[in-house]
Amino acid sequence: MSKMKQELQQAISPEATQVSQQTGLTPIQEQAAILLASGETITAVAAKIGVNRGTIYDWQGIVTFQCFFNQQKHDYKEHLKNSLFGLTNDALTAVRNCLHSDNEATRLKAATWLLEKVAEQKTGETNARAVIRAQCTSGVDDWGTLSHFDDKAYKTECKRLGITPEKL
Repeated sequence: MSKMKQELQQAISPEATQVSQQTGLTPIQEQAAILLASGETITAVAAKIGVNRGTIYDWQGIVTFQCFFNQQKHDYKEHLKNSLFGLTNDALTAVRNCLHSDNEATRLKAATWLLEKVAEQKTGETNARAVIRAQCTSGVDDWGTLSHFDDKAYKTECKRLGITPEKL
């Protein structure tokens, strides 16, 4: 056992060294991942949980830590995204006010920004049969040619969704 690990185990209680069956991490490792995912620096996290920065760097090399960190980051991002929806009306009001500003440069900048944002919006696939066809196709060769199409699965899925399959 490395000296760093011995110091860590001596510094924390036995309960804190129990590995969760769900995450594969100790509670202190989970806390570190949560803090990192919320934007804390490694130095700040190390100070908060009472470990050496090197220990956190070591943990970052563990698959279970990486996955838990990624999940926390995903959850945090979703929380932020949901919070932004609550500000939509305020944002629209602010843009609307800029568009009606007495300052011509402000109006132009707001209009240009708004038009760019609308133009950036991507539209997903609109042909349900094409999506189903792609889902029922596996493998692509070096030339980009689809290698196996499961016609039966395609027809079954179309039928399940209540649409007529295209004749291929």
